[in-house]
Order: sequence, then C-alpha cells, then structure tokens
Amino acid sequence: MALAGFNLVSDFGDAAAEARACRTGCALFDFSFLECVRLEGIGARNVIESFVGRSLSALGEKQIAYALRIGSPERGLVADLTIWRTGQASFEVMSGRREDVLDLLAYDGPRVKVTDLSERRAIFAVQGPRTLEALRTLGGAGSVESLEYFTFCRSRLVEIDCIVGRLGYTGEAGVEIIVDRASAPTLWKALSGHARPAGFAAIDMLRIEAGLVLFTNEFRMPVWPHEVGLQKFCNIERALIPEISLVSFRAEADGLAWPWQPPQHLARPATSGKITVTSACDSVVAGGILGLGYVMAGEVPATIHDSTGTFQNIRLTARPFYDTAKRRPRASWR
Repeated sequence: MALAGFNLVSDFGDAAAEARACRTGCALFDFSFLECVRLEGIGARNVIESFVGRSLSALGEKQIAYALRIGSPERGLVADLTIWRTGQASFEVMSGRREDVLDLLAYDGPRVKVTDLSERRAIFAVQGPRTLEALRTLGGAGSVESLEYFTFCRSRLVEIDCIVGRLGYTGEAGVEIIVDRASAPTLWKALSGHARPAGFAAIDMLRIEAGLVLFTNEFRMPVWPHEVGLQKFCNIERALIPEISLVSFRAEADGLAWPWQPPQHLARPATSGKITVTSACDSVVAGGILGLGYVMAGEVPATIHDSTGTFQNIRLTARPFYDTAKRRPRASWR
C-alpha cells in the first residue's frame, strides 16, 4: 500500500488483533505519510481560510481544526485536513495529499511565509483507552493528561521533544505525536513497548466501524460536504439538499482480499435501491463485512444492490456502527 509516495504497512501479522488492541488497550500507528506545511505572517489565516472554505476566527492557539479541501466545482471533495494554530499568526496544515502542500507553497510571499515541513518530521499515533497509561510510562503524560479534544501541547517522551495533539482518528481516545525524523526510530521503539504496532488494514477497519471517511475512498467520486454529513466544516451560503448520502451497511461477499479497495472510477448512485460501495472491511465488531457507501438521499429501500455485484445481502445499519453516540474519542483517559 502507498500514499503520497509513502509505503504504508498493511499489518504487523494480524490486522484483527491490532484493531482489537486499539479498542481495548492501545495501538501504535505510523502516520508519517502526512504532508505538513507551515504558514506564518499577517496573511496566513486568510490564505488558509480561502484554501479550505472555513473560518478560523474561533481557532485559538494550541487548538486544532478539521477542514475539507474542495477541488473544482465538478470534482467536489478531494481531501480532509487538520489545521494546527501554533501562534497568533502561524499555522500548520496537515494533509495526506502532496498536491495540497504544493498548492499552499505557491502562496509564499511578503504577507505569508510558507515552509514545507514534510521531510523533517515523523508522525505517530497512539490510539485506544489506555493511551495515557502508555505515555505515562515514557514520562510524557503530565502535559497530555489535561489536553482537551482537538488541542495540542509540547511534551517530552523518553527525553525526546515532541508535539502531542489530542485526536481520535480511529474513533478512540488517542493522540498524534509529531517528532523530528532523526529521533523517530528511538521513539517508535519506546512506544511499541507499551502500544501494539498496527497497520493500515486495522486503521481502515477502525475508521469504517466509527463511520469516519477515508478520503482516498469516500471522496473518490464527486461528492459534496452536505452529502457526506460534513457540512459544518465548510462555509455554505445557502441550504443545500443532498442528492445522495453516506451510509453504513452490513453485507456478505465471497473471496474478497483484505484490505479491500473500491474500483478506481466510481459513479454516483442514480436510482433507488442502488449503493456505490466506497469502503469495506471484515469487521471484528460487526463479526463480518461492514462498509460505507452512498445511496439516494432520504431513501431506505427494502432491497439494496451493489452495481458491481461484489456484495450481497446488503443491509443498512447505524452510522457509526460502533459507538453510535460518538463519545469514545472524547472520553476521559482511563
């Protein structure tokens, strides 16, 4: 598996066990595929707001905002990003797409200084209810313990300077840790002694169970924020009626390889009773195939067919399937 030129580890031998470790204890993921760019100066905020179509007026220092990247009017959503406010006039933007960094670098000028940080850093995620316990053994729990959801602080883990953000990428309470790339092997070794290393097959499973989008899948065809349930993260001047909506489903299928990926080219569902499947996994929580896909908005047909014929006996279920109240990422540390 590869993303933005970075080789992604599918698993460390047992994807299902890695996902279970994240749900019950904690797991360690390498997110160093993320691209990062810093913007500083009086024009930085305006550039980013224009770039993501979202106001940052309420974003304080050491806070993080979730944002979306919309391509052309025909293309719709192409990526999701996080924006870290590091100072009064300084921000860092993280994205899984190299194109976003290149677009932001083009704004470098007298009102805003733009710096590509991607090659300097590694990013690890520790996720699960025992995350704080793992960090405590490495000496960095004190400053992290008081973090609110979507905030960050500076910390030291095994005497290594880090930036730690309280984020729940898997749907569990957890953190993302930014570290200088030269120190990354030492920190990974230390973290892996207390959190189970896990790969992207487990990540896909955890995201699907939590009803969270994978931009490489759910944004593969033209869709808009209000059709994905993400309209609050994008400034919309008028109420828009969704034509399609993202749903969670259970199904059966024969002989699928995991992790499963959708076809490269997907079409929006155009008739009732059809689903365009974008993500699917052999879910530990569901005890079988669980997936995400798009159906016509406002309809719950008795029979649903996958146009590719890959999935059978498709039944819509709650989204998210796991933690329907969405309380786990914000949960108090155990």
